[in-house]
Amino acid sequence: MRIGSVPRHLLIAGLAATMAAIALPRGAAQTPERGRSVAITLDDGPVVNELKDLANFQRIAGRLREALVAEKVPATIFINERQLNVQGQRDGRAEVLAQWLDAGYDLGNHTYSHPSLNKIPLWQFEDDLIRGEVVMRSLLEERGRKLVWFRYPFLDSGPDAQVHQAFVDFLEQRHYRVAHITVDYKDYSFAGVYLRLLRAGNTEVAEKVKQAYLDQVDRGFEHAEKASAEVFGYELPQILLIHCNELNSVTLRESIDRMRQRGYRFVTLEEATKDPAYLRPDTFAGDGGSWLERSARAMGKQITAPQPRMPKWITDLPRAGR
Repeated sequence: MRIGSVPRHLLIAGLAATMAAIALPRGAAQTPERGRSVAITLDDGPVVNELKDLANFQRIAGRLREALVAEKVPATIFINERQLNVQGQRDGRAEVLAQWLDAGYDLGNHTYSHPSLNKIPLWQFEDDLIRGEVVMRSLLEERGRKLVWFRYPFLDSGPDAQVHQAFVDFLEQRHYRVAHITVDYKDYSFAGVYLRLLRAGNTEVAEKVKQAYLDQVDRGFEHAEKASAEVFGYELPQILLIHCNELNSVTLRESIDRMRQRGYRFVTLEEATKDPAYLRPDTFAGDGGSWLERSARAMGKQITAPQPRMPKWITDLPRAGR
């Protein structure tokens, strides 16, 4: 029997193969055909911890945007709208979001003030999320686009299963999708040391921290590559988490080059999450953790790939010199 112009037995075989791909982890042998890919996401946008100096805020956000434009890679920036609400600077700060959008980048909700769902009541967290979408949603709709993505601050997804599920239901009602992550080399730790050194005038050591951070890019991806193979049996499309800070504003192009040297092509968050690894139910409640770590726990697997660590010489820097 034939359906249209395609033999029935071929349709059945194709359907079976598709369902198997969704139900079962794909083998490592498939990885070379697909190749490596990564979606870049930046949290705490537009600029973390810059609530006073508008010029500095615009400079750092501009450098991040210019780096992505120059490298021709997509990205999603997760916004805390608290950063926009500075007396006398609101319009100038909101313009940064418009510039991201007009350059072709996507924005996501990271709540208004970056609280942890594990530490405040659910209703309060939900209110903070709604408050955090006011400017973004308007700017997106003006451009015929929708606000789709949400990311948990601190990656904390609720103190228990009941709260977690209630919040998942809330997200569905507001048509949000959760943006998980697989690559996290704790850029914020390097960024804090780097900025303190710059402010102290210690540019020589700051430059060494910068180079150590670039080396950490490779370690972070190596961990995710090995961990994804341990959990899913193949290297899934990675989702990178970094932050909108001074350090990334001066290193992002070099970081992207390191990713290219590892064989990565750059995809949108939408494209990355089409992979079956991201289709398993999100039932994890607790503190932090990547999608690889959460999936391993849910599947009863163990990740043995070592986590990247900050070099000891950086952690040993005298506090006064940091």
